[in-house]
Amino acid sequence: MNKLNNLVFVLNLYLLLIVTSILKYLFSLTGCKKNKIKGVIFLENFPYENAGYQYRASKWSEILNNNFIKSEVLTIVETKNDFDTFLLSYNKSHFLRKYMNKRFRQCLYACRYETIIVRRELLIYNDYGNLFLDKFLLKIHNNVILDFDDNIAAAKQEPRSIESTFGKIMLENGDKFTQSVKLYNKFIVASSYLKSYVINTKQYMDEKNILVIPTCVDYNHLPPKNYTTLPDKPVFGWIGGNHNYFLLDTILPILNNLAKEYDFKLLVIGGENYIRETDFTVEFVPWSLKTEIEDLLKIDFGLMPLINDDKSKGKGGFKLIQYMGLGIVSIASAVTINCDIIENGSNSFLAKNQKEWEIILKQILEDRVDLLQISKSARLTIENKYTFDSNLNKYLNFLSL
Repeated sequence: MNKLNNLVFVLNLYLLLIVTSILKYLFSLTGCKKNKIKGVIFLENFPYENAGYQYRASKWSEILNNNFIKSEVLTIVETKNDFDTFLLSYNKSHFLRKYMNKRFRQCLYACRYETIIVRRELLIYNDYGNLFLDKFLLKIHNNVILDFDDNIAAAKQEPRSIESTFGKIMLENGDKFTQSVKLYNKFIVASSYLKSYVINTKQYMDEKNILVIPTCVDYNHLPPKNYTTLPDKPVFGWIGGNHNYFLLDTILPILNNLAKEYDFKLLVIGGENYIRETDFTVEFVPWSLKTEIEDLLKIDFGLMPLINDDKSKGKGGFKLIQYMGLGIVSIASAVTINCDIIENGSNSFLAKNQKEWEIILKQILEDRVDLLQISKSARLTIENKYTFDSNLNKYLNFLSL
């Protein structure tokens, strides 16, 4: 069955290569379709519940519609449950084939809009076809923007050498994301670091065509964390996908050491259950869009440990934005965007190394910091720089809407 699915996948890919080549030729004869809808369509990859879908596509689409600018979001599989079921229940090549065919149809549909925003990658989990679909979309539409909030090239460990016969037949690209950046001409990125990445990757890049927009929140209507009274057993907290649990693991030795003197617990809001041998209590809460805010407010002190590598440097700091937007005093590794968000000791804390992590956490546990003032400053920082309202005009101007 796997061999049959792989064969069908190969034939399907080459059929699409032929179809897109013909359509690109016809486009060169007929030109770009006029009378497009004055609006924006997002080509998202993840299901509705994903944070990227919510905060870099869906919320902006809602705001655009509220400002009388037509907008919609298209993804491949709407719900996380269906996405996981579809991904796990089928042979991988079957999943990728279905995904690729649907995305091709969405590209044709999206061309009715004046502006297309591609979220992260046009084909997620699919490095086959040597970016044929990106090349097709960019040929038939003259205003396509690539939006990303992570260094995806580092996450994919690019460049990778393609050794398998199947990979070569399928035109697998071991440098997919880097090469896709070279194709696009307009970008929305989550940090100044990612802007520099684009400039360094794409020669002769005009900086005016790169917009830095953080992954924003809209917590202004919510009450902030209350620091007038704290529980006897304070709660350190972390939120994120289980693929990033290894980052949280880096500070477990510090927390274990502190547990010899102090009583606290760790709350992990994530995907799969977080099970580790620790000298302190660990509580796990499955992430849910419906309960996200309620669960975050159970945290007394937000944690964002990172490793000083290219992958971590490319992160958008969204954990911090969430914590601090709710007035939660936070501690983060002093890496790239974290240093932009945090004024050390004023609105939260930066730790350069393991020793500083332990010193800061100890100060907090011994109540030697002004939590109420830091909480207010954290909230104000996010309100001024990292909300949808504070970035709206910049966003609209870039889209020329």
